[in-house]
Amino acid sequence: MNQATRQQGPIRRTFGRIAAVFSFLYRALFILSLLFGLFLGWMLLTGGPSIKVEDNVGLVIAPTGALVEHVDADPVQQLMQRWTGEPPLQTSVASVVEAFDRARDDDRIAFVVLKLDELRQAGLASVDEVARAAERFRESGKKVYVWADMLTQPQYALAAQADDIALDPFGGIWVEGFSVYPNYFAELLDRLGITVNVFRVGEYKSAVEPFIRNDMSEAARSANAAWLDDLWSAYLRRASAVRDGVEQALPAMLSDLPGRLDAAGGDMATLAADAGLVDRLETLQDFRERMGQDVGMAENGHGSFRQIHYRSYLRATEGEAGAAATSTIAKIHVQGVIVDGFGEPGTAGGDIIAEQLLQASRDDKVRAVILRVDTPGGSVLASERIRRAVLEVQEAGKPVVASMASQAASGGYWVSMDADDIVAYDATITGSIGVFGLWMSVDEGLEKIGVTTDGVGTTPLAGKLRPDRPLDDRLGRIFQSGVEHAYDTFIERVAEGRDLPLDAVRRIAEGRVWSGAQALERGLVDRLGGLDTAVARAAELAGLAEGEYRVTSPTTPQPRLMDALQFWSGRAFAALSGTGLDAWLARWTRSHLEGQTRAASLALVPADPRGLYALCDCQLERATPIAGRHAFGAAH
Repeated sequence: MNQATRQQGPIRRTFGRIAAVFSFLYRALFILSLLFGLFLGWMLLTGGPSIKVEDNVGLVIAPTGALVEHVDADPVQQLMQRWTGEPPLQTSVASVVEAFDRARDDDRIAFVVLKLDELRQAGLASVDEVARAAERFRESGKKVYVWADMLTQPQYALAAQADDIALDPFGGIWVEGFSVYPNYFAELLDRLGITVNVFRVGEYKSAVEPFIRNDMSEAARSANAAWLDDLWSAYLRRASAVRDGVEQALPAMLSDLPGRLDAAGGDMATLAADAGLVDRLETLQDFRERMGQDVGMAENGHGSFRQIHYRSYLRATEGEAGAAATSTIAKIHVQGVIVDGFGEPGTAGGDIIAEQLLQASRDDKVRAVILRVDTPGGSVLASERIRRAVLEVQEAGKPVVASMASQAASGGYWVSMDADDIVAYDATITGSIGVFGLWMSVDEGLEKIGVTTDGVGTTPLAGKLRPDRPLDDRLGRIFQSGVEHAYDTFIERVAEGRDLPLDAVRRIAEGRVWSGAQALERGLVDRLGGLDTAVARAAELAGLAEGEYRVTSPTTPQPRLMDALQFWSGRAFAALSGTGLDAWLARWTRSHLEGQTRAASLALVPADPRGLYALCDCQLERATPIAGRHAFGAAH
């Protein structure tokens, strides 16, 4: 016994020392996390060091990433980006508009420079809102300038709102128009032995086509061509609103771009200037010096004009924005694929949006609600939950105005149809009134590798709802019946909410996508306009005069100190140990699948409990991000 104890002693002592080292490292990490969390909390509460707006400076408005209605990135990630100086992956339209509006009457701001090289994505609704703000700014007598080395399609849509566009002599413009080219998986699924069972209503409900076809159906092709043409016309109108002739010059250039480029000796910048798409060819330093003629050159040595970044400007002028009004109009966002539950960043969780609406119905200060919709749809049950909450707001005596952004299709229309008023842009993707269900069976694929399934059950349906068994005909009838019931309900509620004959709604439904202008002609929306139009209409319905109200949005909860500590001390260890890897992998895969087909991404989002979806597969192809990364100066 004593000998065994002596043999175990060194082993125990060795493991004891290892445990002590790990304990020390864990405590050290906790202390560092605590200090870092305190620093993050200070950054969150104060926004960093105080900023002063100097007299006679240029305001640099530099949206980065995707221009979105509502920033829904992970709060901890936002704090880290602010701390490290990385450009945010999302920029809210409201912040850009607010910067323009505050600078309009600010004598310290001489002009605005739009810096667009980090902008990757912007819908036409976002372009519209920025264009309106830029127009209000120009009415004050101040100018908007742009310099770029390369302008992609979304970047040029915003650049065209400037008084003056300067392009690098070695730069160019890449605008290609709009397109929809989904991937089709029918042959792949057949090779894998996966049987896809589709249940749908509507000739044009094409969201499921990638699973059952190898190409686009003629019905989908004709419908897509119609709304894509409307969007392209809307893009050209926006690009030519300030710059005469672009509406004709841009299509003319694209009609024979190779030939025109050959004639210009391959010089894309000269071609753009000759077509009137830009005003001048100019190097970055020449542009800086030209701006410096109005405001002077900065004295800190970065070689640019005197300037302030718009994010710094917004923080510096927060206290100057005016006193709060007595009443509010709540702006609640439905952005991203609509999913059941609370959702994740990038999705619209039905539960949390419904709760925001219910809170607005109970808040005595809230007199009206703007439902800002930018979604292709998603879960039928989650969409219905949001619609019911809209009715609760109305029953509390508060009007609801649906303001459709770039897309409000399928489930996006479901949540909007009972609003007191629906406002859309002419280029809003809307309609797509249809429902589908999807069930995949992998029994054939398993048989190919020698796996079979057999057994017994107590009822005719017991064990039938398994992906490793072929879909039973009785289940197929149940699914189809549920889809048809949901579709009929959709049609009836559209007819009731929009005060339209049921037959008229059936003719314009069938899952067909419409532009906002087409939807207005068919009675699906009440008027065309932007967010300002929706706010004015909500105020009118609530009996509020100008100056009596302000527009507020429920803020995304920011991480508390302990949440930040958990992120560093807990979640980091979970990721390293693999316990958090599956969730991260699901988010990453879904984000990549979503760019190919909306329907495919449903496999990795919280499913509709009944397997029913009102979803539009109307994802536009994104322009190739080939813009450069020049900066105007060191201000951030």
